[in-house]
Amino acid sequence: MENLVLYRKYRPQTFAEIAGQEHVVKTLQNSLAQNKIAHAYLFAGPRGSGKTTIARLMAKALNCNEADGLKKPCNKCENCLSFNDGKFLDLIEIDAASNRGIDEIRSLRENVRFGPSVGKYKVYLIDEAHMITKDAFNAFLKTLEEPPAYAVFILATTEAHRLLPTIVSRTQRFDFKRLTVSEISNRLADIAKKEKVEIDAEVLKLIAHEADGAARDAEGLLGQIIATGEKKITLENAEELLGLFSHRKIKDLVSFALAHDQAGALNWLHNIVNAGYDVNQLLKSLNHYIRKLIMISVSPELAQIAKNDLAEEDFKNMTEQAKKVPTAELANWLQVFSQAKNNFNNYPLPQMALEVAFINLLSDKKQVTSDMVELTIEIPNHKPQITNKSETLNPKQIPTSNVAQQILKTEIQELKKETINEKTQIREPRESIPDADMLELIKSKWQEIITEVKPHNHSLSGFLIGMRPKEASSTSLTLSTKYSFHKDRLSEHKNKKIIEDAVEKVCGYKLLLSCVLEK
Repeated sequence: MENLVLYRKYRPQTFAEIAGQEHVVKTLQNSLAQNKIAHAYLFAGPRGSGKTTIARLMAKALNCNEADGLKKPCNKCENCLSFNDGKFLDLIEIDAASNRGIDEIRSLRENVRFGPSVGKYKVYLIDEAHMITKDAFNAFLKTLEEPPAYAVFILATTEAHRLLPTIVSRTQRFDFKRLTVSEISNRLADIAKKEKVEIDAEVLKLIAHEADGAARDAEGLLGQIIATGEKKITLENAEELLGLFSHRKIKDLVSFALAHDQAGALNWLHNIVNAGYDVNQLLKSLNHYIRKLIMISVSPELAQIAKNDLAEEDFKNMTEQAKKVPTAELANWLQVFSQAKNNFNNYPLPQMALEVAFINLLSDKKQVTSDMVELTIEIPNHKPQITNKSETLNPKQIPTSNVAQQILKTEIQELKKETINEKTQIREPRESIPDADMLELIKSKWQEIITEVKPHNHSLSGFLIGMRPKEASSTSLTLSTKYSFHKDRLSEHKNKKIIEDAVEKVCGYKLLLSCVLEK
């Protein structure tokens, strides 16, 4: 039990422990109390919102021996204890992502004919139900419509719109809501208390914001922090380890924008990049911050909603900032930085997307100097892919600030050197080795690779601790992870290059990196 990840270790065992989803929990409890059980349920909603957890609780409650329906599951009777130990035979869980064909459905239909082994109901939990093929669903229709009295089907999906209308019409549908920051942070606080770790409230809200409504992702991030072994976690610790940006840190950047201080903004960005932070993550956090400013600026009602998700100090600071700029201008900011995030991959250096956004936003429109004209030189093999003529970088849009000039000029010079080195450097060919041997080589050197990554990006090395090499060849390496946010981070060009360079340095082979989710 001690080695389990947090979302499994602290999976709710009663309906009272569920975070949010009160409308679902109350309805299911009432149906249990009145013994009005549907033959098929559809749980639809965002990932990490509790669909599978509540489905398992429902299966356990249906087979609980407690007489009072409102007290189910009791977690005391023989069936409940067997369920908690993972030994209950009458819960059949099916991953539709890998069992989606007509043959699997035919096998399920045959299995349904046999009654439950120990419980009252035989419960079929079909996860990722939208992955089932159309033909398989059609073969399932009759069984779903008229199952045996002892059979209950629970379909869980993040994409209910992909299900056949004939399937949806035969189920009792429950729509799960995205969890709020408060609901997630309260849940995390309870887990941290059980783990005997002291964590600042700002850290819990930071994690909850990053999880974006998914409790499972939030618990994964919390587990990563707890794994450090520290008994007290501060906001600074969490930012460094997870590579995240608190509202307090973003406030400083927005202050430069409010003051139309291009030099200050670009200096701040330069320091952030040098510290190893992810620019794409910064863009995401910045857009969320500006959205909160707009909510505070528009109306007291929206301001109250924003306040519920923020620490008191953060709300006070953001309220002061919102007073200094019109709502329409904030909307323009949001548009500019959102476009920067969309154009992120069109620039040779990740930070350039954000630098250009600030230059465009805060430009004083002064005449460009001869030094700045030099910044428009063509960089071989690193041309941005311009899809819109209006997006073309105009030299007149670049400020005359000496600091801004120096930062961009230095970065371009470094990029030119890197490009020349790549062209002139002659690599000795490496001897090809079998795929199995390559995988074993990577596994044996994995800790060394993580150590090599750490100086370049501390948070990235933390992600790699929870990953494992899955497949390898003489040209490629595939890593696997349980968390989608880890996969998203490793899909970013800058992070992939750091890991690929580390693998080459430690193992002597240049491998192209990819990442997949564990099923």
